[in-house]
Amino acid sequence: MSSKQRLGEIEILRGMAFAAVVLQHSIAHYSVAPEIAMADGARLTLLLIAAKFAVPAFIFITGLVLFYNYDGELAYGSFIRKRFKDIVVPYLVWTLFYTILAGTFAMKPIPESILTTLRYIFTGKSSYHLWYIVMIIPMYLLFPWLRKLVRRISGAFKGNGRRAVVIIIGLTVAYEILLMLLPWLMRAFQAWHIPVLTPYFTTYADRNIIYYLYYFVLGALAGLHIKVFLDVLQRIKWIVLLVCGIFAVYYTGVVLGDFPMDAGFGRRFMSLVLLQPWMALFLVALVLLVYQVALRIDRTASERTKQLWITLSRYSYGGYLAHAYMLRLAYMMDDWLFSGWNVTIRMTIVWLVALVMSILLTYLLSRLRFGVWVTGIPYRKAR
Repeated sequence: MSSKQRLGEIEILRGMAFAAVVLQHSIAHYSVAPEIAMADGARLTLLLIAAKFAVPAFIFITGLVLFYNYDGELAYGSFIRKRFKDIVVPYLVWTLFYTILAGTFAMKPIPESILTTLRYIFTGKSSYHLWYIVMIIPMYLLFPWLRKLVRRISGAFKGNGRRAVVIIIGLTVAYEILLMLLPWLMRAFQAWHIPVLTPYFTTYADRNIIYYLYYFVLGALAGLHIKVFLDVLQRIKWIVLLVCGIFAVYYTGVVLGDFPMDAGFGRRFMSLVLLQPWMALFLVALVLLVYQVALRIDRTASERTKQLWITLSRYSYGGYLAHAYMLRLAYMMDDWLFSGWNVTIRMTIVWLVALVMSILLTYLLSRLRFGVWVTGIPYRKAR
């Protein structure tokens, strides 16, 4: 791995994506509140649409950072060992934690509880947010082969800008076709009854790596050609803003106007799931827009503002693993202190409290000698 210029905007973008994840999950909780009014629904809709960039941004960042940093020989063994220690082990610890929290060991015999835990490890089903870890781990395992694929795509550019545009458009069209075929693929695999593959393409389709590789490849191409990427991003910034605006208006209309008046917002928000052809186009534009915001913060914001996002970024992985439990605690606080308040205000308070608690817990755990096994952050002795 070569030493290169630090990309400050990546840390900021990662911090923004983590904050957006916690926001999405906070909104999901209050979207089914019986007391939610249409005005609250409209506000939550706009916030949810703005936060949808989070998962694609994390995947985009993964591809960009890997290909930006690892441009020479790859020592696959040490690469995997580091990811196992920093990513897999904390995931295993938190999977066990959420399994115990769900009462699995209290309600089932030990052998059955162990089998359930093992199933949770491979499916990410011990908590609603762990699907992402199950999806992203194969990208690290397959990195040498993905690197060959991306370099082959990059080599096809041959320094020709028009050819690069055509290839990226081709990748986008291929991804759109894949998403259009997704319902057919689910029905086909359901009918074929193939062990492992059938559930991977049906029950667990939302964490199937195939459906997210597009964002990884885009990030990888950006990492390989970072100067070109930043130059193009500057040239198309107003187009990106316009596209995001059009899609935001469209999806707001879908959520607020395409359902019976008595349809709950929990049901309405299902129209904003990630794996849809139109949503994919919106998400690419939204990631590019938020990347521009991160660039601007890195270049013009005060040190205090930048440090805030960098802190969120540094503790984002441990915070991501912990935030589902922190939200539970925040919901309890909300029921005790803010019951009867406006839904949007309650959601905002819970979001900020859970965000701060997740980061604080991760920071405190990282200060312990065993903290790396829980947070993925190496222990640093206090001076």
